[in-house]
Amino acid sequence: MFNENMEIINKIKEEKTLKETANELHLPLNDIYKKIMQVKNEGLILKKIICDSGDIRYLIKKWPQKDSCITSVKLSDQSKFSAMLISDLHFGNELESLNYLDKIYEYCKNYGINIIINGGDLIDGTFSRGSQTIDDAEKQLDYVLKNYPYDEEILNLICLGNHDFSLYKSGIDMQKVLENARYDLVPLGFGIGVLNCGGDQIFIRHHINEYDFTPIEGKLILEGHKHKMAFTNCDKGFLVNIPTLSNLTLGKHGFPGAIKMDLFFDNEGYINSSHFEQFILSNQLYTVNEAIFDLNYLNHDYLSEGEFRPKIKRLQTSGQSQIDKFYQRWGQK
Repeated sequence: MFNENMEIINKIKEEKTLKETANELHLPLNDIYKKIMQVKNEGLILKKIICDSGDIRYLIKKWPQKDSCITSVKLSDQSKFSAMLISDLHFGNELESLNYLDKIYEYCKNYGINIIINGGDLIDGTFSRGSQTIDDAEKQLDYVLKNYPYDEEILNLICLGNHDFSLYKSGIDMQKVLENARYDLVPLGFGIGVLNCGGDQIFIRHHINEYDFTPIEGKLILEGHKHKMAFTNCDKGFLVNIPTLSNLTLGKHGFPGAIKMDLFFDNEGYINSSHFEQFILSNQLYTVNEAIFDLNYLNHDYLSEGEFRPKIKRLQTSGQSQIDKFYQRWGQK
């Protein structure tokens, strides 16, 4: 079954990264990724490790695994992790802006940022606030796959939001589509994603009506959905609300924006401080705020997935069977 891809499997066994494999086999990155997805879809059990240099390493696992929203990040500098934070792009909405995203990519390339963390709502989905230029959610996803910027040095780690989830309810698993289509668009999960980074954890979250979320206290949380930027620093943890990277802003004082995040780690690998730089976008990128926070007080205990993974809400029904509803609707009962 795997014969034609044994070269790829051997590179995975040697713990070569995606880029190392592409260089050694003299093939484009996307071709290598398609071969890796082929062996994965044929049954090979792989664990993905994100490198903050913008690369990916895969490990072959010997035991079955459940789908997980936890992803490991390997740091090139054990004392620091840098990423650009964006959220709520809503592609398919008339107020989307691919131009804003292009400017973020330009900044990341100029300043050596290899990781973009996306707080959710990549597409506008099956419902909208406002008008849609693409009213078919499947076509919105096609639009993203074809038009989302690409750079070999940049990975996007994406927590899928409620608008992304609306496509799932139509029978399409956006997480699987992204994973198979593009290596640089890395889905973390619906509603929540976790990065094991250094010796600590970073939580990315986005509200989904159909999920019951367990409170997460004492942790660093990066959150989309609210379309505005805010910092909440308290004994229950540190919350960063990521602004929308679209013109779907809230109120006359809202602006599309993004946040550059630098996290610093102590000798044990725990987050102990942070630096955030806030940008707003119009015809160019403007820095409007910078802030430094002491995060020594965070809870550094490891949380397992069972302690925070949201549960699907039980749907409320009228108690009538589908047959009863049919006859009632047609006046026959």
